Amino acid sequence: MNGVRRHATMGAAVLLLVLSALPMLTGCRDDVELSEMERVLAQYRLLPTEEQEPALRELAASDGDEAKYAWYELGNIYYQRAGISTEAPGEVSETGTNALLDSALAYFSKATEADSAFVEPLVNAGLIWDDLSEGRTPEALSAMNKATELYKRAVALRPGDEKACCNLGSLYFRRHQYMDAKAQFQAALEADPRSALAHYNLAIMFAESRMYREAVVEWEDAAEFDEEGDIRERSLANIEVIKDLMEAEVPENLGGPDGGASS
Repeated sequence: MNGVRRHATMGAAVLLLVLSALPMLTGCRDDVELSEMERVLAQYRLLPTEEQEPALRELAASDGDEAKYAWYELGNIYYQRAGISTEAPGEVSETGTNALLDSALAYFSKATEADSAFVEPLVNAGLIWDDLSEGRTPEALSAMNKATELYKRAVALRPGDEKACCNLGSLYFRRHQYMDAKAQFQAALEADPRSALAHYNLAIMFAESRMYREAVVEWEDAAEFDEEGDIRERSLANIEVIKDLMEAEVPENLGGPDGGASS
């Protein structure tokens, strides 16, 4: 699934400034070499929709080295279904929100149990709790803490991982831990200087601090490195908003170099 899966607005005065959490990727990208996981799952993703889950369950039951990928993909499937479901949670619900989300978490946990160094299910389980972390309720705070812990585990396993670093940075930003957030975005850029998402999120931080020129530079990089994606479109739109803001913040009574009123 390409594009930005979800995003949270950050700054009511500038409606287009959006800090984007990374998507759950369920499709194969043509511009990079496929990973072992993507090669294994590609054959299942080509099956008719109604055949995918039974085939994945058969692979998961095999207990072979590739079973972890089946558990991970089952988690992705249930996570996506949860987005369009109104199914109530069961009597014993981890999320207390949606039975399908509970199932997705269980499958991601199975994948992690099969391979404790498997980063992707940690990040996607973190995204589920991230989804539930909006607001100031005790439940939201607990969800944010769980998401943070999962992202931290993923970063520890794979320092500089784009999804893990940018999502952890997003959580830090929402917690007003700005230095920690910036450090995560920079870590992603150290691993991949062409990370469009990390450049985009750094631009958000600069824009929120009214460091508009720095924000424009980061959004220009984001647009360059995401040639045809949603991040490019958002970056270019945000650049126009920022330019309007920069012009609007110049006092009308400022004139020449001496600061006097122009004639």
